[in-house]
Amino acid sequence: MKTFSLLKAAFSQDMNMFKYSTKKNSSKLKKTLFPVMLFILVSIAIGSYAYMIGEKLAPYHLTYVMLSIFIIIVTILTFMQGIFKSQGILFEAKDNDLLFSLPIKKSQILFVRIFKLLSFQYIYNLMFLLPAFAIFVYFEKPKISFYVLSLLMSVLIPIIPTVISSIIGYIIKSSASKFKSKKIMQTLLSSIVFLGIFYLSMNLESFISDIASKATSINDLLTKIYYPLGLYINLITKFKILELLKLLLVNIIPFMLFIFFGAKFYFSIISSSKEVGVKKINHKNNVIQRRPIISLARKELKRYFSSPIYMFNTSFGLLLCIIMSIYLCFKGQKIFDMILASYGVSSNVSLPVLFYFFILFVGAMTSISSSSISLEGKTINITKSLPIKEETILNSKILTCFMIELPFIFFSNILFFLKFKPSIFYIILIILLSFLIIFLSANIGLIINLKYPKMNATNDTEVVKQSASSMISVFFGIGIFIGSILAISFLNQYIKLDLLLIIHLITLLLISIILYIYLLKFGTKEYKNINV
Repeated sequence: MKTFSLLKAAFSQDMNMFKYSTKKNSSKLKKTLFPVMLFILVSIAIGSYAYMIGEKLAPYHLTYVMLSIFIIIVTILTFMQGIFKSQGILFEAKDNDLLFSLPIKKSQILFVRIFKLLSFQYIYNLMFLLPAFAIFVYFEKPKISFYVLSLLMSVLIPIIPTVISSIIGYIIKSSASKFKSKKIMQTLLSSIVFLGIFYLSMNLESFISDIASKATSINDLLTKIYYPLGLYINLITKFKILELLKLLLVNIIPFMLFIFFGAKFYFSIISSSKEVGVKKINHKNNVIQRRPIISLARKELKRYFSSPIYMFNTSFGLLLCIIMSIYLCFKGQKIFDMILASYGVSSNVSLPVLFYFFILFVGAMTSISSSSISLEGKTINITKSLPIKEETILNSKILTCFMIELPFIFFSNILFFLKFKPSIFYIILIILLSFLIIFLSANIGLIINLKYPKMNATNDTEVVKQSASSMISVFFGIGIFIGSILAISFLNQYIKLDLLLIIHLITLLLISIILYIYLLKFGTKEYKNINV
Protein backbone atom coordinates (compact mmCIF):
# COMPACT_ATOMS: atom_id res chain seq x y z
CA MET A 1 0.00 0.00 0.00
CA LYS A 2 2.90 2.37 0.74
CA THR A 3 4.30 1.82 -2.75
CA PHE A 4 0.89 2.44 -4.28
CA SER A 5 0.49 5.66 -2.28
CA LEU A 6 3.95 6.83 -3.32
CA LEU A 7 3.17 6.08 -6.97
CA LYS A 8 -0.10 7.99 -6.71
CA ALA A 9 1.68 10.99 -5.18
CA ALA A 10 4.51 10.91 -7.73
CA PHE A 11 2.19 10.68 -10.72
CA SER A 12 -0.02 13.47 -9.41
CA GLN A 13 2.90 15.89 -9.71
CA ASP A 14 3.02 17.10 -13.29
CA MET A 15 2.95 13.93 -15.32
CA ASN A 16 1.65 15.99 -18.23
CA MET A 17 4.95 16.53 -20.03
CA PHE A 18 3.54 19.10 -22.45
CA LYS A 19 1.72 21.17 -19.86
CA TYR A 20 2.24 24.79 -20.76
CA SER A 21 0.10 26.79 -18.36
CA THR A 22 -0.38 26.72 -14.61
CA LYS A 23 -3.04 29.39 -14.51
CA LYS A 24 -6.09 28.41 -12.53
CA ASN A 25 -8.49 29.69 -15.16
CA SER A 26 -6.99 27.60 -17.97
CA SER A 27 -9.58 25.25 -19.44
CA LYS A 28 -9.08 21.49 -19.31
CA LEU A 29 -9.70 21.30 -23.05
CA LYS A 30 -6.87 23.75 -23.70
CA LYS A 31 -4.50 21.80 -21.45
CA THR A 32 -5.39 18.51 -23.13
CA LEU A 33 -5.54 19.63 -26.75
CA PHE A 34 -1.97 20.94 -26.97
CA PRO A 35 -0.16 17.69 -25.97
CA VAL A 36 -2.52 15.57 -28.07
CA MET A 37 -1.93 17.72 -31.17
CA LEU A 38 1.81 17.76 -30.55
CA PHE A 39 1.86 13.98 -30.13
CA ILE A 40 -0.08 13.52 -33.38
CA LEU A 41 2.11 15.92 -35.38
CA VAL A 42 5.34 14.27 -34.23
CA SER A 43 3.91 10.80 -34.86
CA ILE A 44 2.85 11.77 -38.40
CA ALA A 45 6.34 13.10 -39.13
CA ILE A 46 7.97 9.95 -37.77
CA GLY A 47 5.45 7.79 -39.65
CA SER A 48 6.41 9.41 -42.96
CA TYR A 49 10.02 8.33 -42.47
CA ALA A 50 8.93 4.85 -41.43
CA TYR A 51 6.80 4.60 -44.55
CA MET A 52 9.68 5.60 -46.85
CA ILE A 53 11.87 2.88 -45.33
CA GLY A 54 9.11 0.28 -45.19
CA GLU A 55 8.10 0.90 -48.81
CA LYS A 56 11.57 -0.14 -49.99
CA LEU A 57 11.71 -3.23 -47.76
CA ALA A 58 8.13 -4.51 -48.10
CA PRO A 59 8.53 -6.19 -51.54
CA TYR A 60 11.23 -8.42 -50.00
CA HIS A 61 9.29 -9.01 -46.74
CA LEU A 62 12.07 -7.31 -44.79
CA THR A 63 9.90 -4.64 -43.18
CA TYR A 64 10.99 -5.92 -39.77
CA VAL A 65 14.37 -4.28 -40.48
CA MET A 66 12.55 -0.94 -40.30
CA LEU A 67 11.31 -1.92 -36.84
CA SER A 68 14.88 -2.79 -35.83
CA ILE A 69 16.10 0.63 -36.93
CA PHE A 70 13.38 2.50 -35.05
CA ILE A 71 13.82 0.44 -31.87
CA ILE A 72 17.56 1.17 -31.91
CA ILE A 73 16.86 4.90 -32.40
CA VAL A 74 14.37 4.89 -29.51
CA THR A 75 16.84 3.02 -27.30
CA ILE A 76 19.58 5.59 -27.98
CA LEU A 77 17.18 8.50 -27.34
CA THR A 78 16.01 6.88 -24.10
CA PHE A 79 19.61 6.45 -22.97
CA MET A 80 20.55 10.05 -23.78
CA GLN A 81 17.46 11.52 -22.12
CA GLY A 82 17.86 9.27 -19.08
CA ILE A 83 21.30 10.65 -18.22
CA PHE A 84 20.06 14.16 -17.51
CA LYS A 85 16.49 13.28 -16.50
CA SER A 86 17.80 11.00 -13.76
CA GLN A 87 19.51 14.03 -12.18
CA GLY A 88 16.21 15.78 -11.53
CA ILE A 89 13.83 12.87 -10.92
CA LEU A 90 16.09 10.50 -8.95
CA PHE A 91 18.53 12.74 -7.13
CA GLU A 92 17.22 16.30 -6.93
CA ALA A 93 13.50 15.96 -6.22
CA LYS A 94 12.20 18.64 -3.86
CA ASP A 95 10.47 16.12 -1.60
CA ASN A 96 13.71 14.29 -0.67
CA ASP A 97 13.77 15.58 2.91
CA LEU A 98 10.12 14.70 3.48
CA LEU A 99 10.27 11.17 2.06
CA PHE A 100 13.54 10.20 3.76
CA SER A 101 12.14 11.33 7.11
CA LEU A 102 9.18 8.93 6.79
CA PRO A 103 9.26 5.21 7.71
CA ILE A 104 9.59 4.15 4.07
CA LYS A 105 12.20 1.81 2.62
CA LYS A 106 14.75 3.47 0.39
CA SER A 107 14.13 0.75 -2.21
CA GLN A 108 10.46 1.77 -2.38
CA ILE A 109 11.36 5.42 -2.95
CA LEU A 110 13.91 4.49 -5.62
CA PHE A 111 11.43 2.13 -7.31
CA VAL A 112 8.72 4.81 -7.45
CA ARG A 113 11.09 7.40 -8.89
CA ILE A 114 12.63 5.16 -11.51
CA PHE A 115 9.11 3.98 -12.40
CA LYS A 116 8.13 7.61 -12.96
CA LEU A 117 11.27 8.09 -15.06
CA LEU A 118 10.33 5.01 -17.11
CA SER A 119 6.83 6.38 -17.60
CA PHE A 120 8.21 9.61 -19.06
CA GLN A 121 10.40 7.57 -21.39
CA TYR A 122 7.49 5.32 -22.36
CA ILE A 123 5.26 8.21 -23.43
CA TYR A 124 8.04 9.76 -25.53
CA ASN A 125 8.92 6.42 -27.08
CA LEU A 126 5.34 5.85 -28.24
CA MET A 127 5.66 8.83 -30.60
CA PHE A 128 8.33 6.85 -32.46
CA LEU A 129 7.12 3.28 -31.97
CA LEU A 130 3.42 3.60 -32.79
CA PRO A 131 4.05 4.94 -36.32
CA ALA A 132 6.68 2.22 -36.92
CA PHE A 133 4.32 -0.51 -35.73
CA ALA A 134 1.49 0.94 -37.82
CA ILE A 135 3.62 0.95 -40.98
CA PHE A 136 4.71 -2.63 -40.32
CA VAL A 137 1.07 -3.69 -39.93
CA TYR A 138 0.17 -1.83 -43.15
CA PHE A 139 2.73 -3.69 -45.24
CA GLU A 140 2.93 -7.12 -43.57
CA LYS A 141 -0.56 -7.80 -42.12
CA PRO A 142 0.89 -9.76 -39.17
CA LYS A 143 -0.82 -12.24 -36.84
CA ILE A 144 -2.48 -11.22 -33.57
CA SER A 145 0.64 -12.31 -31.66
CA PHE A 146 2.52 -9.37 -33.19
CA TYR A 147 0.27 -6.87 -31.42
CA VAL A 148 0.73 -8.54 -28.04
CA LEU A 149 4.50 -8.86 -28.45
CA SER A 150 4.86 -5.29 -29.69
CA LEU A 151 2.87 -3.95 -26.74
CA LEU A 152 5.13 -5.94 -24.42
CA MET A 153 8.26 -4.71 -26.23
CA SER A 154 7.07 -1.11 -25.96
CA VAL A 155 6.93 -1.53 -22.19
CA LEU A 156 10.31 -3.26 -22.00
CA ILE A 157 12.34 -1.02 -24.35
CA PRO A 158 13.02 1.83 -21.85
CA ILE A 159 14.13 -0.45 -19.00
CA ILE A 160 17.74 -1.32 -19.94
CA PRO A 161 18.75 2.12 -21.32
CA THR A 162 17.08 3.84 -18.34
CA VAL A 163 18.90 1.60 -15.84
CA ILE A 164 22.25 2.18 -17.58
CA SER A 165 21.70 5.95 -17.89
CA SER A 166 20.63 6.11 -14.22
CA ILE A 167 23.85 4.35 -13.22
CA ILE A 168 25.82 6.88 -15.27
CA GLY A 169 23.77 9.66 -13.64
CA TYR A 170 24.60 8.12 -10.25
CA ILE A 171 28.32 8.04 -11.10
CA ILE A 172 28.20 11.66 -12.25
CA LYS A 173 26.34 12.68 -9.10
CA SER A 174 28.63 10.75 -6.72
CA SER A 175 31.77 12.00 -8.48
CA ALA A 176 30.52 15.58 -8.40
CA SER A 177 29.75 15.36 -4.67
CA LYS A 178 33.45 14.89 -3.91
CA PHE A 179 34.27 18.35 -5.21
CA LYS A 180 33.66 21.68 -3.54
CA SER A 181 31.86 23.15 -6.56
CA LYS A 182 29.51 20.19 -6.85
CA LYS A 183 26.98 21.70 -9.25
CA ILE A 184 29.57 22.94 -11.72
CA MET A 185 31.50 19.67 -11.55
CA GLN A 186 28.28 17.71 -12.09
CA THR A 187 27.50 19.75 -15.20
CA LEU A 188 31.07 19.36 -16.45
CA LEU A 189 30.95 15.58 -16.06
CA SER A 190 27.56 15.43 -17.79
CA SER A 191 28.92 17.54 -20.64
CA ILE A 192 31.94 15.26 -21.00
CA VAL A 193 29.65 12.22 -21.28
CA PHE A 194 27.50 13.89 -23.95
CA LEU A 195 30.47 15.26 -25.85
CA GLY A 196 31.78 11.70 -25.96
CA ILE A 197 28.43 10.57 -27.38
CA PHE A 198 28.57 13.41 -29.91
CA TYR A 199 32.10 12.39 -30.96
CA LEU A 200 30.95 8.81 -31.46
CA SER A 201 27.96 9.98 -33.51
CA MET A 202 30.26 12.10 -35.71
CA ASN A 203 32.42 9.01 -36.35
CA LEU A 204 29.63 6.45 -36.25
CA GLU A 205 30.16 5.34 -39.82
CA SER A 206 33.77 4.36 -39.23
CA PHE A 207 32.86 2.52 -36.01
CA ILE A 208 30.05 0.55 -37.59
CA SER A 209 31.77 -0.18 -40.91
CA ASP A 210 34.03 -2.80 -39.29
CA ILE A 211 31.02 -4.57 -37.79
CA ALA A 212 28.91 -4.13 -40.91
CA SER A 213 31.54 -5.78 -43.10
CA LYS A 214 31.17 -8.96 -41.03
CA ALA A 215 27.38 -8.86 -40.81
CA THR A 216 25.13 -10.44 -43.43
CA SER A 217 22.43 -7.81 -43.14
CA ILE A 218 21.45 -4.59 -41.38
CA ASN A 219 19.18 -6.54 -39.08
CA ASP A 220 21.99 -8.87 -38.05
CA LEU A 221 24.13 -5.84 -37.28
CA LEU A 222 21.47 -4.17 -35.11
CA THR A 223 20.50 -7.34 -33.25
CA LYS A 224 24.14 -8.00 -32.44
CA ILE A 225 24.50 -4.52 -31.03
CA TYR A 226 21.37 -4.83 -28.86
CA TYR A 227 20.46 -8.35 -27.71
CA PRO A 228 16.80 -7.70 -26.67
CA LEU A 229 16.10 -6.41 -30.17
CA GLY A 230 17.21 -9.74 -31.64
CA LEU A 231 14.88 -11.60 -29.29
CA TYR A 232 11.93 -9.40 -30.30
CA ILE A 233 12.57 -9.80 -34.04
CA ASN A 234 12.84 -13.57 -33.60
CA LEU A 235 9.55 -13.61 -31.73
CA ILE A 236 7.56 -11.68 -34.35
CA THR A 237 9.02 -13.77 -37.18
CA LYS A 238 8.89 -17.14 -35.44
CA PHE A 239 7.40 -17.33 -31.95
CA LYS A 240 9.16 -19.45 -29.32
CA ILE A 241 8.24 -19.45 -25.64
CA LEU A 242 11.92 -19.75 -24.63
CA GLU A 243 12.72 -16.56 -26.55
CA LEU A 244 9.86 -14.79 -24.77
CA LEU A 245 11.20 -15.85 -21.36
CA LYS A 246 14.66 -14.61 -22.33
CA LEU A 247 13.21 -11.26 -23.40
CA LEU A 248 11.42 -10.86 -20.08
CA LEU A 249 14.36 -11.93 -17.93
CA VAL A 250 16.99 -9.88 -19.76
CA ASN A 251 14.96 -6.74 -19.00
CA ILE A 252 13.48 -7.50 -15.58
CA ILE A 253 16.61 -8.88 -13.87
CA PRO A 254 18.77 -5.75 -14.46
CA PHE A 255 15.87 -3.61 -13.24
CA MET A 256 15.48 -5.60 -10.01
CA LEU A 257 19.23 -5.65 -9.40
CA PHE A 258 19.42 -1.90 -9.89
CA ILE A 259 16.63 -1.35 -7.34
CA PHE A 260 18.22 -3.76 -4.85
CA PHE A 261 21.78 -2.47 -4.99
CA GLY A 262 20.89 1.14 -5.81
CA ALA A 263 18.78 1.46 -2.66
CA LYS A 264 21.86 0.73 -0.54
CA PHE A 265 23.63 3.85 -1.84
CA TYR A 266 20.63 6.01 -2.73
CA PHE A 267 20.37 7.91 0.54
CA SER A 268 24.13 8.41 0.89
CA ILE A 269 24.56 9.94 -2.57
CA ILE A 270 21.65 12.34 -2.05
CA SER A 271 22.79 13.39 1.41
CA SER A 272 26.43 13.82 0.33
CA SER A 273 25.38 15.96 -2.64
CA LYS A 274 23.61 18.52 -0.47
CA GLU A 275 25.48 21.72 -0.21
CA VAL A 276 25.98 22.78 3.35
CA GLY A 277 27.57 26.15 2.95
CA VAL A 278 28.18 28.43 5.88
CA LYS A 279 28.41 31.99 4.71
CA LYS A 280 30.33 34.37 6.88
CA ILE A 281 28.60 37.68 7.29
CA ASN A 282 31.20 40.15 8.42
CA HIS A 283 30.36 43.20 6.35
CA LYS A 284 29.68 45.77 9.04
CA ASN A 285 31.76 48.52 7.54
CA ASN A 286 32.45 47.02 4.14
CA VAL A 287 29.19 47.28 2.27
CA ILE A 288 29.47 47.17 -1.51
CA GLN A 289 26.69 49.04 -3.25
CA ARG A 290 25.68 47.82 -6.69
CA ARG A 291 23.13 48.92 -9.22
CA PRO A 292 19.89 46.90 -8.96
CA ILE A 293 20.33 45.39 -12.44
CA ILE A 294 23.83 44.13 -11.52
CA SER A 295 22.60 42.63 -8.25
CA LEU A 296 19.72 40.92 -10.04
CA ALA A 297 22.06 39.60 -12.72
CA ARG A 298 24.34 38.17 -9.99
CA LYS A 299 21.29 36.49 -8.46
CA GLU A 300 20.38 35.02 -11.86
CA LEU A 301 23.93 33.71 -12.29
CA LYS A 302 23.86 32.06 -8.86
CA ARG A 303 20.56 30.39 -9.75
CA TYR A 304 22.01 29.31 -13.07
CA PHE A 305 25.13 27.73 -11.55
CA SER A 306 23.10 26.05 -8.81
CA SER A 307 21.16 23.94 -11.32
CA PRO A 308 23.15 21.27 -13.23
CA ILE A 309 20.27 20.49 -15.59
CA TYR A 310 19.84 24.22 -16.36
CA MET A 311 23.57 24.68 -16.97
CA PHE A 312 23.93 21.53 -19.02
CA ASN A 313 20.89 22.08 -21.19
CA THR A 314 21.92 25.64 -22.09
CA SER A 315 25.73 25.39 -22.07
CA PHE A 316 26.08 22.17 -24.05
CA GLY A 317 25.61 24.02 -27.33
CA LEU A 318 28.07 26.68 -26.19
CA LEU A 319 30.69 24.07 -25.27
CA LEU A 320 30.05 22.43 -28.62
CA CYS A 321 30.63 25.83 -30.25
CA ILE A 322 34.15 25.98 -28.80
CA ILE A 323 34.92 22.36 -29.63
CA MET A 324 33.71 22.76 -33.21
CA SER A 325 35.80 25.93 -33.55
CA ILE A 326 38.91 24.10 -32.33
CA TYR A 327 38.08 21.21 -34.64
CA LEU A 328 37.63 23.73 -37.44
CA CYS A 329 41.16 25.05 -36.86
CA PHE A 330 42.53 21.58 -37.59
CA LYS A 331 40.13 20.41 -40.32
CA GLY A 332 39.28 23.73 -41.97
CA GLN A 333 36.27 23.85 -44.27
CA LYS A 334 36.26 20.05 -44.44
CA ILE A 335 34.25 19.88 -41.22
CA PHE A 336 31.43 21.99 -42.69
CA ASP A 337 31.61 20.08 -45.98
CA MET A 338 31.29 16.80 -44.08
CA ILE A 339 28.24 18.01 -42.14
CA LEU A 340 26.56 19.37 -45.26
CA ALA A 341 27.40 16.21 -47.23
CA SER A 342 25.65 14.10 -44.59
CA TYR A 343 22.44 15.97 -45.53
CA GLY A 344 23.11 15.66 -49.25
CA VAL A 345 24.10 19.32 -49.66
CA SER A 346 27.23 20.42 -51.50
CA SER A 347 29.04 23.48 -50.16
CA ASN A 348 30.07 26.21 -52.56
CA VAL A 349 30.08 28.95 -49.92
CA SER A 350 33.17 30.57 -48.41
CA LEU A 351 34.31 29.61 -44.93
CA PRO A 352 33.49 33.00 -43.28
CA VAL A 353 29.90 32.71 -44.51
CA LEU A 354 29.62 29.17 -43.15
CA PHE A 355 31.00 30.33 -39.81
CA TYR A 356 28.49 33.20 -39.83
CA PHE A 357 25.64 30.68 -40.08
CA PHE A 358 27.31 28.48 -37.47
CA ILE A 359 27.22 31.35 -34.94
CA LEU A 360 23.61 32.02 -35.96
CA PHE A 361 22.77 28.37 -35.25
CA VAL A 362 24.48 28.32 -31.84
CA GLY A 363 22.87 31.58 -30.72
CA ALA A 364 19.40 30.70 -32.00
CA MET A 365 19.43 27.27 -30.35
CA THR A 366 20.71 28.51 -26.98
CA SER A 367 17.75 29.78 -24.98
CA ILE A 368 18.63 30.56 -21.37
CA SER A 369 15.81 33.02 -20.74
CA SER A 370 13.04 30.57 -21.72
CA SER A 371 13.31 28.99 -18.26
CA SER A 372 14.58 31.89 -16.14
CA ILE A 373 11.16 33.09 -14.95
CA SER A 374 9.72 29.65 -14.28
CA LEU A 375 12.81 28.68 -12.27
CA GLU A 376 12.10 31.50 -9.83
CA GLY A 377 9.20 29.43 -8.54
CA LYS A 378 7.73 30.76 -5.32
CA THR A 379 10.65 33.13 -4.84
CA ILE A 380 9.20 35.30 -7.59
CA ASN A 381 6.96 36.89 -4.96
CA ILE A 382 10.06 38.01 -3.05
CA THR A 383 11.55 39.57 -6.19
CA LYS A 384 8.28 41.29 -7.02
CA SER A 385 8.11 42.75 -3.51
CA LEU A 386 11.43 44.56 -3.95
CA PRO A 387 11.38 48.29 -4.80
CA ILE A 388 12.61 47.52 -8.32
CA LYS A 389 10.80 48.09 -11.59
CA GLU A 390 9.73 45.08 -13.62
CA GLU A 391 11.70 46.49 -16.56
CA THR A 392 14.88 46.21 -14.49
CA ILE A 393 14.11 42.60 -13.56
CA LEU A 394 13.56 41.61 -17.20
CA ASN A 395 16.64 43.54 -18.34
CA SER A 396 18.73 41.70 -15.75
CA LYS A 397 17.68 38.39 -17.29
CA ILE A 398 18.74 39.61 -20.73
CA LEU A 399 22.04 40.80 -19.27
CA THR A 400 22.55 37.34 -17.75
CA CYS A 401 22.19 35.77 -21.19
CA PHE A 402 24.97 38.01 -22.48
CA MET A 403 27.18 37.24 -19.47
CA ILE A 404 26.86 33.49 -20.05
CA GLU A 405 26.86 33.22 -23.83
CA LEU A 406 29.24 35.95 -25.00
CA PRO A 407 32.45 34.43 -23.52
CA PHE A 408 31.85 31.14 -25.38
CA ILE A 409 30.90 32.74 -28.68
CA PHE A 410 33.63 35.37 -28.56
CA PHE A 411 36.27 32.76 -27.77
CA SER A 412 35.13 30.82 -30.84
CA ASN A 413 35.19 34.02 -32.89
CA ILE A 414 38.74 34.83 -31.82
CA LEU A 415 39.93 31.33 -32.72
CA PHE A 416 38.35 31.67 -36.15
CA PHE A 417 39.70 35.18 -36.76
CA LEU A 418 43.26 34.25 -35.77
CA LYS A 419 43.34 31.04 -37.76
CA PHE A 420 41.58 32.03 -40.99
CA LYS A 421 42.06 35.82 -41.03
CA PRO A 422 38.79 36.79 -42.77
CA SER A 423 38.27 40.27 -44.18
CA ILE A 424 37.32 43.12 -41.85
CA PHE A 425 33.84 43.05 -43.42
CA TYR A 426 33.15 39.50 -42.17
CA ILE A 427 34.79 40.17 -38.81
CA ILE A 428 32.36 43.03 -38.21
CA LEU A 429 29.41 40.97 -39.48
CA ILE A 430 30.19 38.02 -37.21
CA ILE A 431 30.75 40.23 -34.13
CA LEU A 432 27.49 42.10 -34.72
CA LEU A 433 25.64 38.82 -35.24
CA SER A 434 27.06 37.47 -31.97
CA PHE A 435 25.43 40.33 -30.04
CA LEU A 436 22.21 40.39 -32.05
CA ILE A 437 21.38 36.69 -31.91
CA ILE A 438 21.87 36.59 -28.13
CA PHE A 439 19.64 39.64 -27.71
CA LEU A 440 17.00 38.19 -30.04
CA SER A 441 16.90 34.74 -28.42
CA ALA A 442 16.83 36.33 -24.93
CA ASN A 443 13.77 38.41 -25.86
CA ILE A 444 12.01 35.46 -27.48
CA GLY A 445 12.67 33.24 -24.46
CA LEU A 446 11.36 35.82 -21.98
CA ILE A 447 8.22 36.59 -23.97
CA ILE A 448 7.38 32.91 -24.33
CA ASN A 449 8.18 32.13 -20.70
CA LEU A 450 5.91 34.98 -19.59
CA LYS A 451 3.17 33.60 -21.82
CA TYR A 452 3.58 30.01 -20.57
CA PRO A 453 5.09 30.13 -17.06
CA LYS A 454 5.51 26.95 -15.04
CA MET A 455 5.91 28.13 -11.48
CA ASN A 456 4.92 25.01 -9.51
CA ALA A 457 7.39 22.48 -10.92
CA THR A 458 8.73 19.90 -8.46
CA ASN A 459 12.25 20.04 -9.92
CA ASP A 460 14.32 21.96 -12.46
CA THR A 461 14.07 19.17 -15.05
CA GLU A 462 10.34 19.82 -15.46
CA VAL A 463 11.02 23.47 -16.24
CA VAL A 464 14.09 23.10 -18.43
CA LYS A 465 13.16 19.95 -20.37
CA GLN A 466 9.40 19.48 -20.06
CA SER A 467 7.86 22.95 -20.19
CA ALA A 468 6.14 24.47 -23.18
CA SER A 469 8.23 27.65 -23.01
CA SER A 470 11.49 25.72 -23.49
CA MET A 471 10.02 23.65 -26.29
CA ILE A 472 8.48 26.59 -28.15
CA SER A 473 11.70 28.62 -27.81
CA VAL A 474 13.64 25.79 -29.43
CA PHE A 475 11.13 25.71 -32.29
CA PHE A 476 11.53 29.47 -32.74
CA GLY A 477 15.32 29.05 -32.79
CA ILE A 478 15.05 26.37 -35.45
CA GLY A 479 12.68 28.61 -37.41
CA ILE A 480 15.08 31.57 -37.29
CA PHE A 481 17.99 29.46 -38.47
CA ILE A 482 16.20 27.57 -41.25
CA GLY A 483 14.22 30.63 -42.32
CA SER A 484 17.42 32.67 -42.61
CA ILE A 485 19.11 30.03 -44.75
CA LEU A 486 16.10 29.59 -47.04
CA ALA A 487 15.57 33.33 -47.47
CA ILE A 488 19.24 34.06 -48.19
CA SER A 489 19.53 31.08 -50.56
CA PHE A 490 16.49 32.25 -52.53
CA LEU A 491 17.41 35.94 -52.64
CA ASN A 492 21.02 35.21 -53.52
CA GLN A 493 19.84 34.68 -57.10
CA TYR A 494 18.99 38.39 -57.31
CA ILE A 495 21.15 40.09 -54.65
CA LYS A 496 24.84 39.75 -53.83
CA LEU A 497 25.59 37.62 -50.78
CA ASP A 498 27.46 40.34 -48.88
CA LEU A 499 24.53 42.72 -49.23
CA LEU A 500 22.14 39.94 -48.19
CA LEU A 501 24.07 39.35 -44.96
CA ILE A 502 23.84 43.07 -44.15
CA ILE A 503 20.08 42.95 -44.82
CA HIS A 504 19.87 39.84 -42.64
CA LEU A 505 21.55 41.64 -39.73
CA ILE A 506 19.28 44.65 -40.12
CA THR A 507 16.24 42.35 -40.15
CA LEU A 508 17.38 40.61 -36.96
CA LEU A 509 17.97 44.01 -35.37
CA LEU A 510 14.49 45.28 -36.27
CA ILE A 511 12.83 42.09 -35.00
CA SER A 512 14.84 42.31 -31.77
CA ILE A 513 13.85 45.95 -31.21
CA ILE A 514 10.17 45.21 -31.84
CA LEU A 515 10.24 42.25 -29.44
CA TYR A 516 12.11 44.27 -26.81
CA ILE A 517 9.55 47.10 -26.99
CA TYR A 518 6.77 44.51 -26.69
CA LEU A 519 8.55 42.94 -23.71
CA LEU A 520 8.85 46.24 -21.85
CA LYS A 521 5.27 47.30 -22.64
CA PHE A 522 3.32 44.07 -22.14
CA GLY A 523 5.83 41.67 -20.60
CA THR A 524 6.14 43.76 -17.46
CA LYS A 525 2.38 43.50 -16.91
CA GLU A 526 2.45 39.73 -17.43
CA TYR A 527 5.35 39.41 -14.99
CA LYS A 528 3.45 41.44 -12.42
CA ASN A 529 0.35 39.24 -12.85
CA ILE A 530 2.16 35.94 -12.25
CA ASN A 531 0.86 34.42 -9.02
CA VAL A 532 2.21 31.34 -7.27
